[in-house]
Amino acid sequence: MTSSSTDTKEKLHSFLSGLPEFASTPRIQSLYSDLGRQKLSNPSGYTANLGWWRSVLQELVSRRMQSNNANALVLHVNQELSDALRWDKVGRPAGLSTVVDDMTRDGDLHPLGLFLLSSVSIYESGSVVGRVADILIKRSFWWAMEHLNLVNPDGSESAAAKWKRVCGDYVVISVVKTLADSIIAAQDEKSSLTISETIYSLDSFKKYAESCSPTQSIRLSELDVKILLRYLSRDRHVLVVQGEVIKFAEDPALRRITSIDQGVFELKSTIERVEQQIEHIETSIKSRTNQIKAAVLASRKEIAKLQLSSRKALEALLNQRVQTLTTLTAALSSIDQAHSDAAILKAYETSSKVLKEILSKPELQRERVDEVMDKLREGMEGAEEIRIAVEEGGWEVVEAAGAGVDEDELQKELEVIIQQEKQQEAAIKVPTISQDSEMDEKKLLEITRRLESQHLVERSSEPLSEKTAQVA
Repeated sequence: MTSSSTDTKEKLHSFLSGLPEFASTPRIQSLYSDLGRQKLSNPSGYTANLGWWRSVLQELVSRRMQSNNANALVLHVNQELSDALRWDKVGRPAGLSTVVDDMTRDGDLHPLGLFLLSSVSIYESGSVVGRVADILIKRSFWWAMEHLNLVNPDGSESAAAKWKRVCGDYVVISVVKTLADSIIAAQDEKSSLTISETIYSLDSFKKYAESCSPTQSIRLSELDVKILLRYLSRDRHVLVVQGEVIKFAEDPALRRITSIDQGVFELKSTIERVEQQIEHIETSIKSRTNQIKAAVLASRKEIAKLQLSSRKALEALLNQRVQTLTTLTAALSSIDQAHSDAAILKAYETSSKVLKEILSKPELQRERVDEVMDKLREGMEGAEEIRIAVEEGGWEVVEAAGAGVDEDELQKELEVIIQQEKQQEAAIKVPTISQDSEMDEKKLLEITRRLESQHLVERSSEPLSEKTAQVA
């Protein structure tokens, strides 16, 4: 056993021992028992145990705790996995095959070969049938049936046969989705007008995906990159892959590799190669410097002179490569600028077309606008006429209501009420409001209203307040 395998096993053991379930022997015995029997005898316990194992296996993959940890997105179901999960006093998990079987049926795990070869999205309705039909074209019927777990549906399969059937490599969808979400979120933050930030090579995409990982420590294998690209292109529809060219494009109209994309890809690839050359030259210059120092200390002047000459040549080459890199980077920036300008100009053109189409509608023609405004003006004038007519009619009603009232009689009655009020004020020091005064006040208001009505009838110019003063 290699030191790497030993470290991985110790890491897995430390992870498991930290789980609260491993503090209870009865709980561990339940988790490591035959889950196939629990499914019939204790459905609730089976569901809880299945959920626990689902979480553990997903963590096992995401934390790279498999014995063969070369892949970050694949669960290797084999005897090594069963041995790695072995625990004192309970042994190996007897229900591991049942867990893998159910996770596959639920879509948490996908057989690796089927995932890579199928052209049908894992999220599409009826995708299982579609993937079966698609895979049968490329593989034998029974191979597809076995890896879709469609054989022995009656549950009569022996434990050994079931374990043999489920052994294999599986894509862990939750781990793939988490990493894909991070990549999409990072890509969304970039400007869609910068074409160079949407084009990647396989190597640059690998580095980009690793930098987007939530853990920041993931290392993707070549197989992991294939899985990730397949998921992002087929299942999330955010990029397109053609040969070595990878392009992010959510718009279906842009989901193809054009000659411009190919040119940007080649330019970026050249820049990456020049950067690698510069890094290599700088390393060589440092090495020559150390060799010169060692030769001088050893009094080997000829060797030192030779290394010094080599360093001079490398420094000249470094200057050339730096200038080349500067030129290529400037060219790429110019392409991005031109692409951005073209996109902006296209937006202007689209806006002008939309505006022209809106203004060409019949209801926005000048004659139509004038007609509508004239009608609106006529309507407002009619409303004003109606308002004036209603107001004049109201005055006529008031005048009719006050007609026939004897003004002399009203003034006499008002004089009596005023005299009574003066007598009450003289009789008491603190004025109070009695029931009689309230009635007199009501009579006073009523007489005032009648006088006002009479005033409107006669259209007298003398105010009512002056008449009241004269009476007083």
